[in-house]
Amino acid sequence: MLNWSTCDDKLLVGYAQKGHAKAFSELVRRHHMRIFHTAFGMVGNREDADDLAQLAFIKAFQSLHQFRGQSLFSTWLYRISINCCLDWIKSQRRKYDVKMDDEWWFRQADGEALFAGPKRTDYRVEQSELRDVLTQVLADMPPNFRSVLVLRELNGLSYQEIASVEGCSVGTVKSRLFRARAQLRKLLRPFYKALVA
Repeated sequence: MLNWSTCDDKLLVGYAQKGHAKAFSELVRRHHMRIFHTAFGMVGNREDADDLAQLAFIKAFQSLHQFRGQSLFSTWLYRISINCCLDWIKSQRRKYDVKMDDEWWFRQADGEALFAGPKRTDYRVEQSELRDVLTQVLADMPPNFRSVLVLRELNGLSYQEIASVEGCSVGTVKSRLFRARAQLRKLLRPFYKALVA
C-alpha cells in the first residue's frame, strides 16, 4: 500500500486526478495552513479565512482535471485562493454597498496574529496592537498590492512563484512589491508616530 505522506505533490496530483480521494486529502493536509494564512492575510478574519480556504480546496478539487503541471501545484493553489479572496472582497462590497473602511476591517478582526511574532507575555499587548494596525493598513491597500505582500511576506514565495500565482511578469511583481512596501510605510507612519509619542 502506498504511503501518501511520502509522495511528492506531482505524484499526489496524478493519483488524485485518477480518483484517489486519499491523495487529494494529503494535498489538503499538506497545504491547508499556507492557504489559510493567505486567505487571512487578504480578508483579516479567521472565520472568513477558514471558509475561503475550504472554498479554495473545493474549487481546486473541482478543476483538478484541468491542472496540467505547467506550474507547481502550490502555485496553482495560491492562485485559486487569491481569486477566491478577491471574489469575496468584491461580494462584500456589493452585499453591504459600502466602502470597507478601517472600521469595517477592525470589526472583522478576531484576534488572530497577522504575522507571527514573539509569544512572551510582555509582548502580547504590543502584538495585539500591531496586528490591529496591520489589519487596518492592509485593508487600505489595493488588492493587487495586498496579495503580493501576503504571498511574499507571509508565505515567503519567491518573485518567480508570485509571478506565476499572479499571472504577471517578475518585473511587475517587483514593481508591485516596491510600491506596496512604500504604501505600507506611508500608511504605518501615523501609527508609528503615535506609538513613539
